[in-house]
Amino acid sequence: MSDPVAPAAPGTLACPRCASPVARDQDWCLVCGAAARTRLAPAPNWKLPVTIVAGVVAVCLVAFALAFVALTDDPAPATGATGATGTSGPTVVAPAPAPAPPPAPPPAAATGPTGATGTAPPPTRPPGAGGTTG
Repeated sequence: MSDPVAPAAPGTLACPRCASPVARDQDWCLVCGAAARTRLAPAPNWKLPVTIVAGVVAVCLVAFALAFVALTDDPAPATGATGATGTSGPTVVAPAPAPAPPPAPPPAAATGPTGATGTAPPPTRPPGAGGTTG
């Protein structure tokens, strides 16, 4: 049996995939399209960068959850009841309000429209308002 591909001419190379002749100035095979002189770089391995990013995201989510719980945590009730841990924190007691001051005593002798003795003068009647004539 004979080889179906013609032997390469002195100024040509053989294609690594199909063994077709490839000229010295060609980078790609014209028959199958494979790279004749060009080495293709393998795809990068994304496993490590994806793992690192996933770890950083996980740490950030845990930190966010802890901050959320710390900021929204209600303080213990002031009644002295024990919390979920079984211990009660310091109880803050509000101070008692100060008693109201006693009312001021009335003044001993008022000197106003009632006079110095505290009695009002007798009312006056206008002329002709009734009463006795004499």
